[in-house]
Amino acid sequence: MLFSLVPNTPRFEVFRLLNAELLYFLEQAVNTSAFSRALLTRGAVGQACWMNISTRDKFESLFRQLHAAGADTKITLFEAMRDNQDLQAFFGNPQRDLFDFMSASCQAEIKSLCTHLYCSTKDLAPIVRASGGTNITTHFNAFREHTVNGRICKACGMKELAVFRAGVPDGDQWRADYDHQLCKSRYPIFAVHPDNLIPLCDVCNQDAKKAKDLFRHRNGADRLAFYPYAEEAQGSIDIQIDNLRDPEPTIEVNWNTQDATSLDKLNTWDEIYEIRSRVEGQFRSLEAIIEDEIGPRDSIHFVTRIRDEARPVTSDTLKRKEWAFWYQKLFSELDRLDLEPFVAKWNFVHQQGAEGGESILARI
Repeated sequence: MLFSLVPNTPRFEVFRLLNAELLYFLEQAVNTSAFSRALLTRGAVGQACWMNISTRDKFESLFRQLHAAGADTKITLFEAMRDNQDLQAFFGNPQRDLFDFMSASCQAEIKSLCTHLYCSTKDLAPIVRASGGTNITTHFNAFREHTVNGRICKACGMKELAVFRAGVPDGDQWRADYDHQLCKSRYPIFAVHPDNLIPLCDVCNQDAKKAKDLFRHRNGADRLAFYPYAEEAQGSIDIQIDNLRDPEPTIEVNWNTQDATSLDKLNTWDEIYEIRSRVEGQFRSLEAIIEDEIGPRDSIHFVTRIRDEARPVTSDTLKRKEWAFWYQKLFSELDRLDLEPFVAKWNFVHQQGAEGGESILARI
């Protein structure tokens, strides 16, 4: 994550309740040989899961697969979920092969149930009522309050989570999708864990991350990742600008740490969300950025405006303005460099453009 989530980030009560229900079910299944209502809690959540036919069927299918697999499988699955509820500890010591003990059919059923709990069961009216009436839209609105995390995606700092529309009731506002930091396909028991689901912008969630595994690279290598509630990348990033005399200077995102663990997490963050390629793509034309962001009138104004844009950005601005972090880093680097050759080139280009325009007008 570029920015860690703030300490007062609200957890979604519906996810907490469903996570507890799943854990209870797995514990009860250890010493039970027949599928029955007793496998679910006695309260409103257990009753809602039992009375909803599709949800009950998913629980039953998993139970039958686990019972056929035997007691050892049931015990190991329950213990795997029970012993890994602390996600900060899990991020510090990832259990990458947590479900290798299960058969393919058991894995398919646990994935099916957990995905169903997230996609469908969370919206059941009795479960929402049991959580105090807070549905996922209400939770999202609380998550992006300015006094909490704000409107900008915490993973990248480049996009709004969702557009806010004036005159639209809070319950009807658009919301961002919730990303499973630990993807459902590899870590299904965390599908409704309240600390595993974080709203991200559509580019981070749908285009970049998809179902990538935080703890294993696509080439099979093990890796570590930032824990979103406690760790962030923002203090370890530099923007480097080379070849200012060239028509298109080179702009790169670099890490400013030599710590091996931090580098591992930064590289994971970059690969998961394609940070470098997105930033360097946005910054592919420095001249266009200068024109669009500061619109210099002359050489003095050019340098003055760069110095203005290089000033530190407040946390409030970072919460509400797309790209604010990245543009401040860019202009801060520009302010550090000798801009004379770039300013001279800019003056020449604009003088030629102005003279050309005047020549065209004179012929009309």
